[in-house]
Amino acid sequence: MNSNPIRIATWAACLLLLCSSAGCAARHNISGTVIDRNGEPMDRVIVALAPGNVEILTDNEGRFAIDYVRTEDGSRARLKRRSDYTLTFFRTGFQDTKEALYYKRGAHECGTIQMLEDTIEVSEPAAPLDPSRLHAEPSASGGATYEGE
Repeated sequence: MNSNPIRIATWAACLLLLCSSAGCAARHNISGTVIDRNGEPMDRVIVALAPGNVEILTDNEGRFAIDYVRTEDGSRARLKRRSDYTLTFFRTGFQDTKEALYYKRGAHECGTIQMLEDTIEVSEPAAPLDPSRLHAEPSASGGATYEGE
């Protein structure tokens, strides 16, 4: 097999192009999938990374991938190697969910994160309610009319 310098240069350029685009970003990220209690993927969940000042939304299949952090001036930077991060998941009607992780390097798969619906605890009042006390006392100006009428 002969070494064609043009062919080698072409392959090297292709590899460089792949690495400078999404190919390298996929190797340095934090990713996972968000589901509800029935195992259904949840879209439009806000995923916040701290520290890092990053907030993204899950896609239609509940997936997310974060491959950068924000610096103090707001520009993007790579995820810091050997760092502790916290992911917080928000969606109206669901309890906030937190996931702590240690990012070494490369791709970190969080797996599946399950969110639970918000629940409201209803309890019986300590004393029976008196319906006559539920409405405010009528005011003295209850029969007055507005001057413009």
